[in-house]
Amino acid sequence: MYELKLPFKDLKDKPRNTVVHFNLFEREVFKLLVEFQAIFAWQEKLQKADPNGVTDTAEVIEFYNNLEEILLAAYGEPDADDLHFYKAGRYKFEESVMFNACMKLFVEDQLAANALIDGLMPKGLQELVQRADASLAEMAKSDATDAQLRAEIDKLRAQISEQTSEQKAS
Repeated sequence: MYELKLPFKDLKDKPRNTVVHFNLFEREVFKLLVEFQAIFAWQEKLQKADPNGVTDTAEVIEFYNNLEEILLAAYGEPDADDLHFYKAGRYKFEESVMFNACMKLFVEDQLAANALIDGLMPKGLQELVQRADASLAEMAKSDATDAQLRAEIDKLRAQISEQTSEQKAS
């Protein structure tokens, strides 16, 4: 779970502070692999970019849309005994000034965005996701058959599942 102490202004421009909670279980990360891969690509590009360089508008929009989907999927509230994470408030959050403040923070502050992604991604899973992406890209270039691609995806899923099981055991 990732907690963010968020300063923001309410609709009457009054300063406020609150703690916002985000959490993704492994199964949810799998559903958001495309969005995470886009965020990882964005992070990698920014690390290599010229600090005075210009960012393409289409890339900024893609980053924003992927980040928004991840944020909305991850938002929720933990229960008192830390056994459940309730996400029923997604649409209420999306319509709030808190969501606007979160998106503004994460778009303007790359370190905050990186901390969010690192906080949401189960340990070791980011590396596996990136390896899976590279492996599948190589296979696609080599004219692999659908059956070969499916077999590679199954192998990668098994590796991810094995790694997350090992992490839970430790």
